Amino acid sequence: MNRVQRFLDHFAEHCQVYFPAIEENRRRNEATFTGLAETLLEWAENYLGEGWPEVLADGYKFFLMDVNRSQIEYERRGHYLHKSYDQVYQSVYNDPQCMNRYHWGVFVSTFAWEHHIQIYEFYRDRFLPCLPAGEGGLLDLGCGSGVWSLLTTHTLPGWTAEGIDISEKSIELSSRMAQACGMNGRIRFSVGDALTYRSPSPLNAGISCFLMEHLEAPDRLLHTLAANLSPRGHAFVTAALTAAEVDHISEFRRESEVVRMAEDAGFRVVALFSAAPPSHPESHRFLPRSLALVLQKRKNEIW
Repeated sequence: MNRVQRFLDHFAEHCQVYFPAIEENRRRNEATFTGLAETLLEWAENYLGEGWPEVLADGYKFFLMDVNRSQIEYERRGHYLHKSYDQVYQSVYNDPQCMNRYHWGVFVSTFAWEHHIQIYEFYRDRFLPCLPAGEGGLLDLGCGSGVWSLLTTHTLPGWTAEGIDISEKSIELSSRMAQACGMNGRIRFSVGDALTYRSPSPLNAGISCFLMEHLEAPDRLLHTLAANLSPRGHAFVTAALTAAEVDHISEFRRESEVVRMAEDAGFRVVALFSAAPPSHPESHRFLPRSLALVLQKRKNEIW
């Protein structure tokens, strides 16, 4: 039995509430779903061993329960629960068990959520072609489990990457994942602050995926990303809009808010894509979206 079918069979039995949406996503996006899932599940199996379906199912259920609970509370309150990093540090970032389950849940959502499949296709079709096929260096700010660094270096064999994350658990997970994928010689993950990090030399490209909403000052992230890139270097940035989770701090209500921050940081917007879940209650005020931007660092104020 191949990994994708084993994943689907296990989730059909053990994630019965959430499985129909995954199966519908697979049906509508079969080629992308199967290709991306096969790659990620191979990495998960290399990392976790024989019990990988159980770990992924546990993490996904944990993550989805928080997402659903947080979105319901957001609808009721009209704003995110937390406003500062300190408020979520002890309950989320400083809890190794929570971080482990959370990361595997996010990992699965990369291909299990239809609007995340669309974000991946945008990354594949609009960002990757901007990068030269030869050698290059990538910076990943807020790398989490390292999925986007791994996908980029997997696609571009001549590239190297460095990932930065403030969470020691994230760096432990991403470093072990790179080793399990046989790419630890090309990717280096380090504990650091994504808002102040400076690479020894400018890099060709940058990534920061779903970090902005976790920050008190998300504009600083974009300034840091631009400061680490060569002029005309490209970046891929994603952000969650009106999508509550227990550790989301900055609430974006319009795509233009993120675009304005990117432009103020020294980027021009090459391409933009905003994706939403295919089914969401019409009665809700807030539509959770995932926004993706392909950016290019301007060489001066005008261009």
